[in-house]
Amino acid sequence: MRPSHRRTDVLDDAELQDPPGGAFLRLHFRGPFEGRPVTWLATLRATAAPGPERSIGGLAASFIEIGDDTPEGVPITVGLPVATIDEPTIRKAMIMIRRYRRLRRGRHEYGPPGRAAPQRDP
Repeated sequence: MRPSHRRTDVLDDAELQDPPGGAFLRLHFRGPFEGRPVTWLATLRATAAPGPERSIGGLAASFIEIGDDTPEGVPITVGLPVATIDEPTIRKAMIMIRRYRRLRRGRHEYGPPGRAAPQRDP
């Protein structure tokens, strides 16, 4: 008989500042950065959502932007090629931020602009 292991949900570690399902979502969570634990003051942006993040003729590129330390934590904004910031997207972004060892301050664009991730059915 195999022992049952309860998997914890990474969202249990987050303090959501906005409800999921919109074009952006703010959240706070702990994770490593520059060899130390920090509180991330994260903003996730859906670059495939209609609005100012769209570029002429396509979508804005995906990006990560990390600002200077504040007394509350380290601000990070992540632009993702999705139409809305849902719970699966939040989980993936948190895991990416926690695991990516080469994060550095400033704005870093990645991936080709203009491609949206396929939408999941609820």
